[in-house]
Amino acid sequence: MLCLALLSHKFNQSSLFEGAVHGLKLLAVVVVADATWGMYKSFCKQKLTSGLCLLTAAALLLIPSISTQIILLLLAALIGCKYLASNQSSTHQRFKPSIWPLISFGLLIFSLPLMTSGLPLIKLFSDFFQAGSLVFGGGHVVLPLLQNIVGEQISQDAFLTGYAAAQAVPGPMFTFATYIGYQLIPQAPIAGALVATLGVFLPGFLLLLGVLKHWQHLAQVPRVSGALNGVNAAVVGLLLSALYQPVFTSAVLSPSDLVFVLVGFYLLKQLKLPIISIVISFILLGVASNWIV
Repeated sequence: MLCLALLSHKFNQSSLFEGAVHGLKLLAVVVVADATWGMYKSFCKQKLTSGLCLLTAAALLLIPSISTQIILLLLAALIGCKYLASNQSSTHQRFKPSIWPLISFGLLIFSLPLMTSGLPLIKLFSDFFQAGSLVFGGGHVVLPLLQNIVGEQISQDAFLTGYAAAQAVPGPMFTFATYIGYQLIPQAPIAGALVATLGVFLPGFLLLLGVLKHWQHLAQVPRVSGALNGVNAAVVGLLLSALYQPVFTSAVLSPSDLVFVLVGFYLLKQLKLPIISIVISFILLGVASNWIV
């Protein structure tokens, strides 16, 4: 991802690069649509979970912001705790978390926003720590979270190019943060990339250390499992809203673009081609389309 950021900085004025960017943006539509559908089938099997998904998507399309996302996730957790709790009883084993990782997580998530004034690297770390703390249900959920965090600091072309290219990079989707961090701190891009990567991975690492030994027991507590069911349904709606804005609206500009998206979806889901071959195909397709135009 760092190499991609370097290349985009160097060649972003060339027509070849513009064509490749458009191809990657179309690929992003395919990938996000596939992720949304897969998560919907997994997490929205009931009327209530489907409703939470649609409510979240509608609210974020009308009021897109990180605050809206947080409110909706909390609301979904409360509804899930009340109405989606499993009927099976949990064991009486006492839950004993590792306290220091959880204390560190709490201190960071509440104190970092108070320490960002005039310190771009600290603000970057804080923003990505917040995003990493809110990811539920799968790595693709980082897309709408980061999109709301970066706002207009980088162009949608640069944002979606990095997201689509991340599909071809081995490892978790969180590596997308490396690319974004590089773009956001032009005066110290390498430091920005490293700080963003650390910020987005650290929350999960701390939470894992805090609850790993007793996670199975905790997940069996009816109200906890219900809250997780509600949050998972909400994040599907969160990803659905991102599928439309900014992914679809900034990539599909003509009927031919939609045709390419449908073909890409067929190649991914039916022919099950390796993702790297689809990435290369869409890059070449974008370059060829730019030449023809």
